[in-house]
Amino acid sequence: MQHYKLLPQLIFLNAEFEYVPELQRTVFRTKFVSTKLYKMKNLLLIIFLTIVATQSFGQWMDFYELNFDDSYGIEHLKIDTVSNPSTSWQIGAPQKTIFASALSIPNVIVTDTVNSYPINDTSSFLIHNVAGYGFVWPHTVILEGNYFVNSDSLTDYGTIEFSPDNGNTWVDLINDPTYDPYLMWSYPKPVLTGNSNGWKHFYLNLAELGPLFGVQLGDTVVYRFTFISDSVQTNKDGLMFDNFHFEDYVESIDEIQNNNLISLFPNPTSEQLLIKQKSSSSVQTIQIFDFKGQLVYENLNFTGQSIDIKHFKNGVYMLKYGDANAYCLKQFIVEH
Repeated sequence: MQHYKLLPQLIFLNAEFEYVPELQRTVFRTKFVSTKLYKMKNLLLIIFLTIVATQSFGQWMDFYELNFDDSYGIEHLKIDTVSNPSTSWQIGAPQKTIFASALSIPNVIVTDTVNSYPINDTSSFLIHNVAGYGFVWPHTVILEGNYFVNSDSLTDYGTIEFSPDNGNTWVDLINDPTYDPYLMWSYPKPVLTGNSNGWKHFYLNLAELGPLFGVQLGDTVVYRFTFISDSVQTNKDGLMFDNFHFEDYVESIDEIQNNNLISLFPNPTSEQLLIKQKSSSSVQTIQIFDFKGQLVYENLNFTGQSIDIKHFKNGVYMLKYGDANAYCLKQFIVEH
């Protein structure tokens, strides 16, 4: 999952995070001046080392877009075919009477791309995330997206639920008033029944649910999106979503760097990179950046002792390892 995109110029002056609508994602903007007075490789290493060490606003920052038009963020998504093998949720270009276009062309996730939604149906899809410090402190945990609904009012409807413990407990974010004091909606709550007459936007900060349910760093949290229909056929289009955005971060927490946390071998390597931890930790994260500063590998719940790097191109890489207390930076070389 690539969270940051670094423009490959030369001398790093300053940087900022910026959402780029035409890319449908957030990029890490940098300003550079060109020069030939420095050796390229060493300079680029200095650049991305600076970015790796400062890229988060605290000890943990995670954000990504899911627009269904490419593979970006798609690893978080799972359409539930266990509880309903004939699920109506599909990813593709909507080709219906009312649902004729995605918000960001071409694809959405929708209750069937061509046909009306079926009767007597309950279909769900889930999005899994790893909890960061936004839940722990709490600070900022954003669920943002867009929906378009065309259904029989009240009897056919959608829900959005949140699980703080990987599916064991579920909170109805829209319909259960019990949790309203812990939820910060920046737009009106989604109304997932009737006719929205076009795309509607929703934006929710649910960080306060973290301490309420005891969410810990590294826990798996889940969002479940469901559409339910009764026995009356209405020949309506149903429900579709597009352009999800997720954030989980906290500001003003200084990271502690400890480069003795791990050792890497062999180095150079060609197939497997072995990681030896100096002490055990229940929370382990790994990010790997290429020499341009681009994120090429990420595992926010690392539990192994090696990483398969056979598909990595030859070159110099930087690995950032973190546990619950500190992080370290290690350089390694890939030579096939």
